Amino acid sequence: MHIGKKLAATVALVGTVFVGGVVAAGPAGASSSDMGLGLSTGHNVGAYADYNRINNADKVAPDLIYNANRNLTDGVEVDCWSDRGATLDRGNRWYHTKTEYYNHLGYSLHVYAWTYAPYVDGEAGIRAGLQYCNY
Repeated sequence: MHIGKKLAATVALVGTVFVGGVVAAGPAGASSSDMGLGLSTGHNVGAYADYNRINNADKVAPDLIYNANRNLTDGVEVDCWSDRGATLDRGNRWYHTKTEYYNHLGYSLHVYAWTYAPYVDGEAGIRAGLQYCNY
């Protein structure tokens, strides 16, 4: 019986250490600068692999949809912005996007992409202090 108690205590301790390691690793991997942004400019938004190759063949996820009438506008989670991408009709500022929220369809995707900041939110995330990517 004494060996059984030691074994149970050891298993409990190992489980605690493992859980403690997982909990400690979670916050270390998260960026404090990530920002969730809903589409707010009336534009649909493409998600591109390369912010300098803007065509349908370069899309890595379905278009994000702005839908003011049904309150189901899509959104993105971004971690930084860049001004090194293609210049479109409103400049060259792009969001490095980590997650695409397809609220109109009820799901999200975790695909790294670039989204055109002026079409996402008029660059509000940049003005709110989102960090610069430096790439």
